[in-house]
Amino acid sequence: MILSTIQPSFLPWLGYLEQIARADLFVYLDDVQYTKQDWRNRNRFKTSSGQIEFLTVPVRFTDCALIRDVPIASQPGWQRKMLNRLQSWYGKAAAFDSVFPAVQGLLVQDYHLLVDLDVAATEFLCRTLCIDTPAAFSSSVPDKSTDKNRKLIEICRHFGADTLYDGASAAAFIDLEQFRAEGITVIFQDYRPVPYAQVGGGPFLSHLSALDAIFNCGPELARDVLLSSPTPAGLQPRSRDIR
Repeated sequence: MILSTIQPSFLPWLGYLEQIARADLFVYLDDVQYTKQDWRNRNRFKTSSGQIEFLTVPVRFTDCALIRDVPIASQPGWQRKMLNRLQSWYGKAAAFDSVFPAVQGLLVQDYHLLVDLDVAATEFLCRTLCIDTPAAFSSSVPDKSTDKNRKLIEICRHFGADTLYDGASAAAFIDLEQFRAEGITVIFQDYRPVPYAQVGGGPFLSHLSALDAIFNCGPELARDVLLSSPTPAGLQPRSRDIR
């Protein structure tokens, strides 16, 4: 059983969704400390002039707040401003007219906590790209260690996973011997974005929100782009087909 776990993120990039798509279970790592100026409440987009801009959800937090507890700040009009910017940047994209109404429906909801918006946004992207991996929350796992490696091991053991598919940056702290001792194989992601046509001209820009690919390519082709990166060595096909 392949498990992948990442902090909830706002309209995440294709690599985030690839980890979900190749797992048997995705776990939102929601009970770790919130980090400022990170992907928890913002993401990157390509503007109609070919530049990179961020869309950011306003939040209120303390330095010790867990991701699951961070509230969205009361700033009237932030959703409308965000939607207007998306329309300005992607209005001429091939699939904009067919996709944008659903994006509007997502963003106009009254979310109190950032995690609720992040999860709703990720679920929307997964539905759009036909990713049907079930999800859970790390906060549902009782009595976890504060040590990063032990915490991940305990999450894997709680859900019965024998393979952890983790992001490339996790290689900086993962102790492979600890996982081997518990019978858990760790595979690190090696996601290689495949270029696709983008509005805005200029060179292809990668590591943007997955909405960029969906607006530019449409859901079906964006899904092909998502899964076109080679499967990492050692990662066995998941126990059910990627639909």
